[in-house]
Amino acid sequence: MVRSIDAGVGANLVLDYNAVDPQLRYFPQERRGRKSSAVYEDMKRQILVGDLTTDSTITEQSLADQYGCSQSTIREALLTLQEDGLVIRRGYQGTFVTQTTNEEAVILLRLRLNIEIGAIGQIVDNMTAARMAELRTLAAKYETAREQRLIIDLSEADTAFHMTLLRISGMPILEPVLLRTILHLHRFVITRHKHKMVWVDEIAPSHQALLDAIESGDKQKSRDIMTDHLTTNTFELAEDYRKEVVSKVRQRVTDRNQNSYARHPS
Repeated sequence: MVRSIDAGVGANLVLDYNAVDPQLRYFPQERRGRKSSAVYEDMKRQILVGDLTTDSTITEQSLADQYGCSQSTIREALLTLQEDGLVIRRGYQGTFVTQTTNEEAVILLRLRLNIEIGAIGQIVDNMTAARMAELRTLAAKYETAREQRLIIDLSEADTAFHMTLLRISGMPILEPVLLRTILHLHRFVITRHKHKMVWVDEIAPSHQALLDAIESGDKQKSRDIMTDHLTTNTFELAEDYRKEVVSKVRQRVTDRNQNSYARHPS
């Protein structure tokens, strides 16, 4: 079923109720083909780009009217958003969009670094020509979205790339953790730069550069590039974000590497 709605942001959106969240390719047992999936996906995107904020009024009745579906469908979508940590439900008070603080962003970025850097060894060991070709394709899709300044497509391509890397490592327990971490970091960065987004011409530690290192079999170089990649962005970071989040995380990584070298000098 396909339905056109007024998104409230100056454009009509077409919702395909048979569509599947691109991120759900990693969790095939979840939410496939449900009406609530389309509502969930649309609301998630609005939260991701900051069209739905902590000031937004969210009620089941108003959303049911907007999307042309039952309140039970809306309730299911809101419960899924709550599982993702994007909203919080407070009984009869209603549903509210959450907000990530600087302190939470620091913890999330450290968590993401720990997961993805920690998985590099297994990724290199498990890499095949077919898997590398798949990753190269995903990296190219990311670059296309970046060239066209399509922020949602960019987020989805980046998520698909990094989730595919983790899947190759053979660590399924970490997949939902990384997926949620990426989602909240993307939301944090995008909403913080919504009205001052200046895109950089080229990202030095690109996906392709990371793949080159992985393909070479150099695990330490791959870890170093992954660190640079995850602490760099596709647009110029605001000074407060760079200072309060990225710098703190990079300093901790530097200190940890220095301590490791002190214990195990070459």
